[in-house]
Amino acid sequence: MALTDVEIVHPEGTDPITLTKRAIELRDERKKEAKKNPTKVAYDEVWVIFDLEKPHDERRELAKNAKSLKGVSGIQFASSDPCFEYWLLLHEEYTTSPFIDCSQVIKRLKRYWKDYSKGESPSKEFLDKIPIAVTNAKHCREHHKTSGGIGNPSTDVDYIVRSLNGATRKHYQFKLD
Repeated sequence: MALTDVEIVHPEGTDPITLTKRAIELRDERKKEAKKNPTKVAYDEVWVIFDLEKPHDERRELAKNAKSLKGVSGIQFASSDPCFEYWLLLHEEYTTSPFIDCSQVIKRLKRYWKDYSKGESPSKEFLDKIPIAVTNAKHCREHHKTSGGIGNPSTDVDYIVRSLNGATRKHYQFKLD
């Protein structure tokens, strides 16, 4: 039976370049460890997850530059515009109405999750709506692609959720489209 181990790292900076550079370092360090120590294995996947919160143009440029850094091959990215809370909102509703900033998203999210605060863990009932959020995120990307939208709001968090779901034992997996 294969085990899945998830390691979450929060480097000092939160901009896409800093996050990506740290992800490359961690991946390369693990590769070296795996060669020296038979109890260690190289990472199967390395993800960089970030928000595109304001100033949008600057963050978009940083994201684009991060994806072209030396050594970035194999690193996967998931961004949310304007913020991660948009992913949470998609558990409750589908919307492509743009948001000025994260505070607007949180205000909307609080219609459903009244006592929401950053860093709070969602309830089981909320997590059970992951398939809805995955579908909504996909539809949102399709909307922006077909309508020429700017990508606000949007999220790619569903990609890492799909990956984690696939690494989970079958009887725990969500049925995702």
